[in-house]
Amino acid sequence: MKTLGLLLLILGSLNSTHASCVNNPQDQPGATLPALSGKLVYHSYENYSDGSSQLFLYDFSEGKLTQLSNKAWGITDPMNANISPDGKSIVFMGKQKNTWNVYTWEFGSDKSPTNLTNSSGETKNEDPKYSFDGKSILYKSNGDIMKMDLKTKETINLNKGDNKVENAMSYPSVDGNVIYFTKGAYGESGIYQKDLRTGVTCPFSVEPGVSNYYPIVRDEDTVFFTKWISANVRNDQLYLKKTTPSAKPVELSINDCMANNSDAAPVGADQVIFSSTSKGKGYQLYLGDINTGKRWNLDSLGLNTGAKNKLGAHYHADPTATSKTIVSTLISKDKPAKASSTEESGLIADYAFDGNPGTRWGSIEGPEAGTQWISVDLGESRTIKGATLNWDAAAKSYEIQVSDDEENWTTIYSTTDGHGGVVQLDLSGKGRYVRMKGSEKLTQWGYSLSEFQVWGY
Repeated sequence: MKTLGLLLLILGSLNSTHASCVNNPQDQPGATLPALSGKLVYHSYENYSDGSSQLFLYDFSEGKLTQLSNKAWGITDPMNANISPDGKSIVFMGKQKNTWNVYTWEFGSDKSPTNLTNSSGETKNEDPKYSFDGKSILYKSNGDIMKMDLKTKETINLNKGDNKVENAMSYPSVDGNVIYFTKGAYGESGIYQKDLRTGVTCPFSVEPGVSNYYPIVRDEDTVFFTKWISANVRNDQLYLKKTTPSAKPVELSINDCMANNSDAAPVGADQVIFSSTSKGKGYQLYLGDINTGKRWNLDSLGLNTGAKNKLGAHYHADPTATSKTIVSTLISKDKPAKASSTEESGLIADYAFDGNPGTRWGSIEGPEAGTQWISVDLGESRTIKGATLNWDAAAKSYEIQVSDDEENWTTIYSTTDGHGGVVQLDLSGKGRYVRMKGSEKLTQWGYSLSEFQVWGY
């Protein structure tokens, strides 16, 4: 009873002093998601630094999700990507030979990323951010904030030896004259503002016993950051504050009081893409309107498929984009499903379409598996633009087929070189029924899909 009383006391205090956040806020319907035309990068992993992190790009104008990182890069745990102001490249952190370095890579390049910091273990280089003019980057190296000129590769230490406490998560002001950064760790972390012209550093958001971290400059006047609710209620919440250190921060109404909300990525004047643990399935990506408090789970675009945590979002608006319409949406979730076989009662076809990567469909196993299929009924003939296959046990050879009667099937994709993991397919077809037909297994088991998502309209 004492534990229950303490919990009620904390929740009561939370509701009375933090009215801006909402307990378990409702998601807005995916059909009402505001139209965007830019690009979004983020990383996805199961557990931090377990080697599973991968970088992804979503193009809102094309409605296309692409995994950027691959084995050929030879980089483990690529994460925290930042798009250049001209939208042509990214910088990010990752490991080679167990050493963290900062890399850059041009979109569409068939070459591996360029290592900018070239450490062989003497330094640990992390969290790069472009300057607003694109001429330099800021990053952390062994607890100091570094600035690198991208043309000359000249690097200077902006802390000048002030590394008794770790300095991290730096972000430049729009004019480049000021940096915002986090000093300290966990409950002792605070955000500071440093004027590079005068060398003067002052507290920006510091509260004893409360973590303040991850400053993100939105524009000339405002900065997003993340902070615990209190020393006792350690749920991360998003705040917006004027660049004047004495200004009062505003807690955003898109926050879920009962979850962690962090990693703000500004989208224009009114919106922000961020990560939240609201669904209890790890960090998922959301779009929030900071004026109305409305939140859209980006699962409707397929961005929360695969590994459980999606973090480090960065959005780049495309001023040349002509399309303002999201091309495709998820049209297969919770639709009726069938399969040629099921290994056991807990691995039915429906589980591949329930939006939960923790459940799955599994066919019979072993040599008798042979050719197996799984299909979904979309309810009516739809235009098919893509599919996401989150394999548990993959097919080496398979087809994606469409039909209007479940008897006559048209193949719109086929491969004899399939692989495991999350596979994004660009498709073009039309039909009421969509199926994956596997004809050759990649493993000794059968065929198994954690998620089979169909995209279209």
